[in-house]
Amino acid sequence: MNRNLTPLGLTRVFRDKRNGKVVVDTDSIRRQSFSGDDFGDDDWDDFGDEDDFGDEDDFGDDDDFGDDDDDFGDEDELGDDFAGPRRRRRKARRQARRKGRKTRRKARRSSRRGGEKDMKWGMTAVGGTDTVSESGSTSVKIRLQHDFKAQDITFTGSADGAKVTSIFFGDRVVWSTSDGIDVGVFASNSFLRGLLKGQSLRAGLDITVNGNLGGAGSFSATLIGQKPVGR
Repeated sequence: MNRNLTPLGLTRVFRDKRNGKVVVDTDSIRRQSFSGDDFGDDDWDDFGDEDDFGDEDDFGDDDDFGDDDDDFGDEDELGDDFAGPRRRRRKARRQARRKGRKTRRKARRSSRRGGEKDMKWGMTAVGGTDTVSESGSTSVKIRLQHDFKAQDITFTGSADGAKVTSIFFGDRVVWSTSDGIDVGVFASNSFLRGLLKGQSLRAGLDITVNGNLGGAGSFSATLIGQKPVGR
């Protein structure tokens, strides 16, 4: 005896062995529902759980995108009272995965904060020079070999009249002016001391200092700061 979908709904249909006629069991009629769960779990389990396609975490941790799945709310907008057992199971699995991601994210953040707090730092200097044969723009690019916390910058060694137009830490602009500022403003007795204090960059990234020269000469930039020296 099987359930079949009839114009009246889902019901049991069988053939009478005595006369061969098809008989509909009207006492077992069940109305079709939009939720899909009224058809019964046992009748549809052969198709497999929807999660057989793999946990979405297989594509990598999606923490970088934030908790986007929370923004849309739960799919069970009609409430658990109208949801069948399989929908409630899926919801429980989603909530468990969500909780697991948050726990892992908190652990990573705590580990990073603890590592930085235990790190010891010492003073250092990094710099570079660009020499040009005629007037025009110039640029000094400094590739960091270690993590770096900046405190100050000087342009000692640059040609007279050289101007500074911008300073980049990686892709981030930390200082910029379209007309440029004379390098003399950054002298040791300048009121611009500590211009870069609080700026930091990871090892392997570039600090780029751009400027202009009025003629042939050198454009030099030296940054004073701190680097890790151990724990």
